Amino acid sequence: MLHRFKYQGNVKPLVMAAITLGLCSPLGAHAETATDLGTVGSQGGEVGVSAVAPSKSSLSATQPQAVIDKSFFEDAKSPVSDYTGIAVIAPGVSGGISANGPGLSETKNTLRGFKDGEYNVTYDDIPFGDTNGPTHHSTSYFPASIIDHVTVERGPGNASAIGQATFGGSVNLYSLVPTSEFSFSPFVSTGSWNTQLAGATVNTGTLDALGGSKMMVTAQDLSSDGYLTNSRLGSKNVTVKYEQPIGSKTLLTFFSSNNSNFYYQSDGSKGITEAQAAIYGKNFGLSSDPSKALYYGYGRVEKSTAFDYIRLQSDLGSDWGIDNTSYYVWYGNNTLSADGSSPDTGLGGVYNTQGGKIGPATQMPGYIKLNQYSIYGNVLKVTKQTDAGLFRTGLWFETTDTFRSRYDYNLFGMTPNYKEKNVLGIGSNILYDQGSSWRNYQPFAEFEWAATDNLKITPGIKLMRWQQSIDAAVLDKAARQPANIDNEFNATLPFFTVNYKIDKTSSVYAQYAQGMLVPDISYYYSPSYNKTDIKPQTSTNYQVGYVHKSSNITFDADLYYIDFANKLTQDLTSVDPVYYNGGGVVYKGIEGQVAYAVGSGFSLYTNGSINSAKNRDTGLVIANAPETTAALALLYNDNTLTSSLVYKYVGKQFADASELLSINPYTTLDYSIGYTIKNPGLGVKKMKLNLGVYNIMNNKDVITASMTSKSGPSAADLFTWQPERSLMATLRLEY
Repeated sequence: MLHRFKYQGNVKPLVMAAITLGLCSPLGAHAETATDLGTVGSQGGEVGVSAVAPSKSSLSATQPQAVIDKSFFEDAKSPVSDYTGIAVIAPGVSGGISANGPGLSETKNTLRGFKDGEYNVTYDDIPFGDTNGPTHHSTSYFPASIIDHVTVERGPGNASAIGQATFGGSVNLYSLVPTSEFSFSPFVSTGSWNTQLAGATVNTGTLDALGGSKMMVTAQDLSSDGYLTNSRLGSKNVTVKYEQPIGSKTLLTFFSSNNSNFYYQSDGSKGITEAQAAIYGKNFGLSSDPSKALYYGYGRVEKSTAFDYIRLQSDLGSDWGIDNTSYYVWYGNNTLSADGSSPDTGLGGVYNTQGGKIGPATQMPGYIKLNQYSIYGNVLKVTKQTDAGLFRTGLWFETTDTFRSRYDYNLFGMTPNYKEKNVLGIGSNILYDQGSSWRNYQPFAEFEWAATDNLKITPGIKLMRWQQSIDAAVLDKAARQPANIDNEFNATLPFFTVNYKIDKTSSVYAQYAQGMLVPDISYYYSPSYNKTDIKPQTSTNYQVGYVHKSSNITFDADLYYIDFANKLTQDLTSVDPVYYNGGGVVYKGIEGQVAYAVGSGFSLYTNGSINSAKNRDTGLVIANAPETTAALALLYNDNTLTSSLVYKYVGKQFADASELLSINPYTTLDYSIGYTIKNPGLGVKKMKLNLGVYNIMNNKDVITASMTSKSGPSAADLFTWQPERSLMATLRLEY
């Protein structure tokens, strides 16, 4: 029986004070050690033209990657952007456009056709995501102000790369590093749709009295009316990072980020029809009419999140190193919504305890939905440097506790609406009332063999043991019954990578790796859930690539072939929804990016990809997998004046898996200009003014579509469109 907890306001449970130890990036500057505790995730970078490239790879790469520095997205992106809007500059990445304006509503990325939930998102190498399935809420955790850089990895990585979905790749976010000097950096932004952002970052600098410790605190407050009608939002974030050296070879890091936000949005809407857009406008979000189901007063979401960790990194001597991190994640979502999802839906009827209808068109049926979870985890990594190379082993453990429910109400008076099927012993105003949990154990080992000075060969293996439990008073709308479900999924995942440095400016790499994806609990939402017997979905990746970096140019390109096996498919011969492993998808393509320093402060950047993601059985392209992507940027920086013109193209895709409803290519073009004044007075060391214009061509293309009929496109199909042109002005000071 699962422990059941219920969300109480915005108060999060306290972080357990645990001694903790590791992730996969090298030690900070305080820990004087040569021990390599990881592969990706370092805060440093390689010299050369890469410093002016919006996205670049590394000469040590073992799979396709794009590293996006803060210096780019702080200037070129809206200051209220989230990670999805940042990651979209990388080759093969699409999505990241918020219909409510940049950063003003949740969005998703697609990597090579892998949708959100089929790749990892991590922060300081800790995976995070929902616990019913590893999908993500882009505005709920980490605003751009607390992100140092983003690394998009298009592949499962090495055996030491962790996550619930080492399947299609990873979007890795990294925190800012506390500085050695004291600084106070306030910032304010204002722009379209009454968008207001204010915040500050304080660095204590090195505190000699505390043994050389450093602390950084960032706080910000965001509010906006949003581009969509009646879609107001607000968000607050406070983040603290503290580094404490212990001797000369050990570093202890404490990190805590707390976020709260609210927004007005229809919970069930997937867009509006073209006919409705002609009447209400493409920017219709919610109504101001209380007689309509999409009245803004009936659609409010409140969320609170916490992301905390304690990390210990140490050189133990004799070429041994240890890196261990314990972490805690909290997510709470309280949603109020009316039942209707169309702007034309009005008043309706509700039901009493005897099943009698009240109305029929004078009430407002709706519901309250809760989703809340706690995650506790630990990542231990131990390394040993030998004459032959670096041995790395460790264990990732994680446990979760989740509660989800949806209760029906009449929003006029907030009385229960007993509209669900009457099942003995189950309240007919309950759609679902469900607890769930998982326990994840993943030991791993790999050896980075230095075959020669220029050749590194890294074999590795990871074992997956995933225990999943569901304890529901009411399982789901399709299975209005109690359920106790226990499953265990096991997999053995081999890895093999090669990196060969041709010379100081060029390298080639190859990767063979298997990834896995944990099953979503929704595959058991069926009265016949005991008939569902499935294995984890897996991917087998084959990739080769080339990286070049010199004084004025950086270039990388890759070819990939990915076999997605054990695809979960619904058994259409069963009366109830039952899933089984069958079929698969083949992903293949070519990607590349290049940056060139023209001179006199100017640089050019471009990338492109040709991607194919087709169902093995039908030969048809899977849903929401663009056939091409491209980007082009003209950048200028002379340390006083900065400027960027950034273009992104996303090619044709289909809204369904039958190639019946297509989404035409869409583009964005953003322009930003900034001016820095050094020592302007009043104790200010640096003042920077920045103006950004986003979607300057004012395109209003379709960005998402949903087909409502299995027979083909119809007038009832739903769409969302790009937001119109917007502006943001930002002032940053540094004391």
